[in-house]
Amino acid sequence: MIDGKNIRLGPLKKEYIPHYVKWFNDPSMVQYLGMIRPMTLENEEQWYENAIKNQNAVHFSILLIDEDKKHLIGNCSVRIDWRNKLGHLGITIGEKEYWGKGYGTGAIQLLLNYCFQTLNMHKVELQVYDFNTRAIKSYKKLEFKEEGILRKSHYVNGKYADIIEMGLLKDEWKCIQ
Repeated sequence: MIDGKNIRLGPLKKEYIPHYVKWFNDPSMVQYLGMIRPMTLENEEQWYENAIKNQNAVHFSILLIDEDKKHLIGNCSVRIDWRNKLGHLGITIGEKEYWGKGYGTGAIQLLLNYCFQTLNMHKVELQVYDFNTRAIKSYKKLEFKEEGILRKSHYVNGKYADIIEMGLLKDEWKCIQ
């Protein structure tokens, strides 16, 4: 477990699967994730089984710590290229009532600390849709740099969207405890 001020990155748990199914069937959520098919309980159970066995990725649940209670609000992960010491981040704040309140930024900061301190990554990168302004603001706050744009490469919400490639080098990272 990795603790922050008001959130904790904890292990994935099978009991969280119904939350994931709910999140990944919400159109306002999946527009940011590029998913096009409905998520079934069976699909998510299969994903969970594969995720916990995968040696090239680390997955965390994002838990809000509130008066000694832990409430699941999202998940995050890093896919790892061990040879190049490269991590590729992903995050979902699934509970919409917690969007725009800094929990995603806090979770990414904890994940960056883990990537650079524990996994000794050289670089962490991610991709984000150009219309996901809330996420872009968060990543820039954490010092991610724009590295490129995949122009009009994904069809989302009836139109083509750009994908922004962003990265952060270990020597650019500022550890926040």
